[in-house]
Amino acid sequence: HMGGVPDELVIWLVEKGLDINIPDYYGATPLYRQATMGRDTVKLLIELGADIGKTNTYGETPLHVAAESFHPKTVKCLLEKGANVNVENDMGRTPLASVLMVCRGIYIAQTAEIASMLLDAGAKKTSQMKEKVEQIGKDFEFHRESIHPDYIEGADQGLEKLYALFDVKPVAKRITHDGVSPILVKEGSWEEQYEELWSFLIPSSGPAQTVQGEVIRIPGRVRDELDRNGGANWDRDYRKMLQALPQYLTLGNSLSDQELEEIKQVIAQNH
Repeated sequence: HMGGVPDELVIWLVEKGLDINIPDYYGATPLYRQATMGRDTVKLLIELGADIGKTNTYGETPLHVAAESFHPKTVKCLLEKGANVNVENDMGRTPLASVLMVCRGIYIAQTAEIASMLLDAGAKKTSQMKEKVEQIGKDFEFHRESIHPDYIEGADQGLEKLYALFDVKPVAKRITHDGVSPILVKEGSWEEQYEELWSFLIPSSGPAQTVQGEVIRIPGRVRDELDRNGGANWDRDYRKMLQALPQYLTLGNSLSDQELEEIKQVIAQNH
């Protein structure tokens, strides 16, 4: 199960009768653990008789975890050895669905390479995967400015590949406010306008450059923490943001006294 074990020791242990498929506490076999780390030992274990399809406690196969851990070389090896490309884990996800689910900015290049191999091996595409690729693009463009330059070129190439593989319209690069120009909003519902302002005014991390941006950012942060995270990370910083909001709303074209009072009541309920 451990990484860095010499091949000679692995062979010796198997020759001495050690069960090559012995699971650990989480039901993971040595092959599964080596696939997690992307070790070359994967090939040796398969040659020694390791069960390539044996799952852990959660129904994850070595192919699932190799894909989720962004190891293209290991994925290629497992596919060549006959791994089931469409096997589902306990969440109902195939290896392809799993790698798309966990993909983040700096791993887009590896994800694209793995997705291409899985599709070539017969992996099935779904509409949910197409939606996930679009979301990967949106997340990347929103956080592009905070990603290290060394990863940008590979990520851009990976995104282009994912868009092509899943027939997704490329996500437009984000245009952000310069901090001084007039802020203009297109016609539409307040929800659409809010999303437009979020994309335009909110940086990848940290506070916005303008008060207008903070008026958009603070409710969004609070909503995300309460709706997505159940308030698990609620702390003094969130309370301080909410306390600042009424003051921001009095600046420039202030809200009415009645509207400000309603805002304070809502804040009191979530403080």
